[in-house]
Amino acid sequence: MNRVRFLAAVVPSLLVAALAGAVAAAPAAADPLPKPPQPVPHCFGSDGTDLNELYDVTLRIVGPPACREIYAKEKWVRTAPGWTTAAGAGVAVYPEGYVPSRPDPIDDFDSKFVSATFVLDIGTPQEKRRTFKKKEILRTGFFDADGHPFSAVVSPPFKAPDLGPHTQTVFFTLKAEHCDGLGTVTEDNCLPGGTFDYTGDVPVTVIPRPDR
Repeated sequence: MNRVRFLAAVVPSLLVAALAGAVAAAPAAADPLPKPPQPVPHCFGSDGTDLNELYDVTLRIVGPPACREIYAKEKWVRTAPGWTTAAGAGVAVYPEGYVPSRPDPIDDFDSKFVSATFVLDIGTPQEKRRTFKKKEILRTGFFDADGHPFSAVVSPPFKAPDLGPHTQTVFFTLKAEHCDGLGTVTEDNCLPGGTFDYTGDVPVTVIPRPDR
C-alpha cells in the first residue's frame, strides 16, 4: 500500500483511540469533603476554671450548672465537684475524736476512696447504674486558688440517653470516714464510710443536634 495512503488511514484511527483513552483516564469529579466536626463547647466551673483543659477531656463535660445539656447521640463525660482538703498535716484541724489514716488530709481521702457509681434517672424504670474503681476515675494532684489540694472524679465516656430531661447522680464509696482537715464540724468537713450520695440528682437535658 502507498505509504501516504496508509498513514492517512491509520492516523485518524490512532487519534480516536488516544482521545478515548484520555476520556477514560480523566479523573472522576471529587466527592465533597466531609464537614469538619464541630468543636465541643468547654465546661467552666463556678470559679471560671476550664474543666476540659484541667482534666484533659476532649468530649463534652456534664456537671456544673452551666454544663448540663448534651446533643443526641453525643458521647459525654461526667465530673463531680472536687474534694478539697487542708494543705497538710501541720495545718489540719479535725472534729474531736477523728484520727486520719494518713498524715496529709488529701492522702487520707485518696487512700480511703474505693469507687464511684453513676446513676442515670435514679428511681425510674429507665434507671441505669455504672460503677468504676478508683484507678479508673480518681484524678489527684490539683490545687485551688488558695493552694489547697483537691482530688476529683472524671468518668469514662457515656452515650447520650434519649431526647428530653434526665437526672444524673454520683455516689462515692469510701473504706472509712474521712475528714478534710479544714474544720471541726463533722457534717461540714467529713464524708462517711461506705456508699453515699455525693452530688444529689443533677438535671441533664438531651437536645437535638443542630443543623450546620
